[in-house]
Amino acid sequence: MAATRSRTAPSTDWRTVTAQALILLKGPEELIVTRVIDRVREELRVEEPELEVHNISASDYTSGELTMLASPSLFGEKKLLLVQQLHSMSEAFLTDCLDYVEQPSDDVTMVAWHQGGNRGKKLVDAFGKHGSVVDCKAITSEKDKTEFIQQEFRANRRRIDPEAVRALLDATGSSLSDLAAACSQLMSDTEGAITEQTVNRYYGGRIQATAFKVADATLEGRPAEAIGLLRHALATGVSPVAVTSALAMKTRQLARIVDARIGQGQIASELGMAPWQAKRVAATVRFWRPDSIAAAVEQVAQADAEAKGQARNADYAVEKAITNIALAARR
Repeated sequence: MAATRSRTAPSTDWRTVTAQALILLKGPEELIVTRVIDRVREELRVEEPELEVHNISASDYTSGELTMLASPSLFGEKKLLLVQQLHSMSEAFLTDCLDYVEQPSDDVTMVAWHQGGNRGKKLVDAFGKHGSVVDCKAITSEKDKTEFIQQEFRANRRRIDPEAVRALLDATGSSLSDLAAACSQLMSDTEGAITEQTVNRYYGGRIQATAFKVADATLEGRPAEAIGLLRHALATGVSPVAVTSALAMKTRQLARIVDARIGQGQIASELGMAPWQAKRVAATVRFWRPDSIAAAVEQVAQADAEAKGQARNADYAVEKAITNIALAARR
């Protein structure tokens, strides 16, 4: 007899989800969670200005609390239940919520956040069966961040050039909240299409000294520019480890395709990046051979170890590696 497989509910797009009885936010990306909660709350308040909002901690839950909070209010106002800590929910909450999702209360919207892990899988499946599951996965890759930026501008009927997307990524670092704030500022303060020049005008000082700018200049064989950018970056608070991390990522990318003889489209697929990023990699890889990029990978690994404590002067260790790698790029 064949084993029965549990059905995985399709995810609802976090940008379009609307208020309904049961919504599960699944994943660790806090910005997406906040966006969904804010949208649902505002939608409900349009219908019910006196909306009751209750916060529930699933990990500190007391048996019977859900039944009490979801019961009809004296004057029939709508309610919004915001449930946190589903990833560490108590047994009492699991029991009560499993019963609740089978027959959710009228005029009550429950939005529950499960940050990840296996705890409460049965409840997650129940939300998928009776409500909506919203994918809130972490947005960390350059490809995902590129898509995030493009969607931010598309949702507001604004256009941003591919070069401007790249400049904005260089300027805002790894924080998705910073990226979202930058998108919002550009749309608020400007009109028309967002160009690379627009981004440089707002964030030029930050762009010129990022770790990735240092890595790009190094791997494209521009030692003087790379060293200048490095010194400015270090002087403005960029850590040596951030620089070696950027170099490590980019040298590994080059090593994967240096002898592959593939086009930009295949590069984008192989490395999981946007087309404009693949174009940059394709231009850079021409400066390298398999043996020289392998040596560069080793030098970056050594510099990274020294930056993390093996060397007395981390700044000097990174500068030495950058000089050697940049000079080797065009040989």
